[in-house]
Amino acid sequence: MSDTETKEKKKALHKILQVLACSDLRKNLAETLQDGESLTLSQLSEQVGASSPAAVHALRELAKEHLTYQDEKRSYSLTNIGEIVMRKLEEINIAIDVLLKNSEFWLEHDLSGIPTSLLDKIGCLEEAEIIFSTPTDLFKIVATYNVLLQNAKEVRGVAPIFTEDMPPSFIQLVAKGGDIELVLTPQVLNAVLERVDRSELKEALHGNLKLFTIEPQPNIAFTVTDYFMELGFFRYDGTYDWSNEVLSYSKDSLSWGRKLYQYYLEQAEVVVI
Repeated sequence: MSDTETKEKKKALHKILQVLACSDLRKNLAETLQDGESLTLSQLSEQVGASSPAAVHALRELAKEHLTYQDEKRSYSLTNIGEIVMRKLEEINIAIDVLLKNSEFWLEHDLSGIPTSLLDKIGCLEEAEIIFSTPTDLFKIVATYNVLLQNAKEVRGVAPIFTEDMPPSFIQLVAKGGDIELVLTPQVLNAVLERVDRSELKEALHGNLKLFTIEPQPNIAFTVTDYFMELGFFRYDGTYDWSNEVLSYSKDSLSWGRKLYQYYLEQAEVVVI
């Protein structure tokens, strides 16, 4: 693609965004048509609370950018382009809501551990909450995680950090029939091997436990299970932040978490003991 073509496409995209962003009426009309139903001018005017002349003018502006059209019955609908653009704008709005709801959290942490393809889908964390440790409950995050983990049947995790209760917790889950896969850094793997009974670990590895190693260290720690996902980050100074994490139970966040796990699994090597 030539520089001229690239500039023209950027110009066209800017014009579409400008048409929608610079007029509440145009945006409201497009949103009203999002459900796929064709509406007459009077129906649209009533639903958006505008006069017919104002609505007609706005619809003409939308039509110029190929976002809406008028059919043979003189009803209005979104074009294929309009439908796709509105869906993408909705994704952007959700993503902005996610980031602004906990802006301090997202600003203070290194997000480089999330691949671009999943950063683009950060709106999947729409229903997530941030849990915090407090001066009177320093171990709230670890305690919450351990309680949730006890009821998990399927666990996928990436762990560049180590806690003493990690090895026994996962071995116990395997004994209960849990299906567990963990991607560890070499340092975390060594810490596990130093603290676990080798015979118990080998038995678990012959069961439903799979261990993998990865280098370099991921800048993220997370677990996604059959019913919850927790997500922790490093600060920009390279230290892991034990004071707050993302917790979510929504289907969208679990799907997002599984894709994040797959991203790291593809870079990992299986551990054989």
